[in-house]
Amino acid sequence: MRSYKRTDRIASLIKQAMSEIFLYEVHDPKIQAAIVSHVIVTPDIGLARIYVRTMLHADEEQRLELLEELANHKGFLRAAMAKKINLMRAPRLEFYFDDFQDEVARIDELLAKLNAPDGFHND
Repeated sequence: MRSYKRTDRIASLIKQAMSEIFLYEVHDPKIQAAIVSHVIVTPDIGLARIYVRTMLHADEEQRLELLEELANHKGFLRAAMAKKINLMRAPRLEFYFDDFQDEVARIDELLAKLNAPDGFHND
């Protein structure tokens, strides 16, 4: 039996293709600054959920702007992805902002406050 699922392999191909497209084929600086953190493909390969983040810290407004720009370029991005990966049918794309790194930083900050000696906080 295979040690990987087909959807995992396709997700990996989509992640690589989208990263290259963001960097080399899109001329929007907001999208060029985006990083594809991970991709989840549905079992029927009809939908790819693409999680992105920015290289630098982004506030809520910047996150929404990035997702809006990705939505505006969705047709181009799907066509460009279809050219790079060899599938009979390219999945629909949905973009989400990946705030995992922000959550890790927030938890680290909370833990640091808990572990700080009494009377000393890094505020």
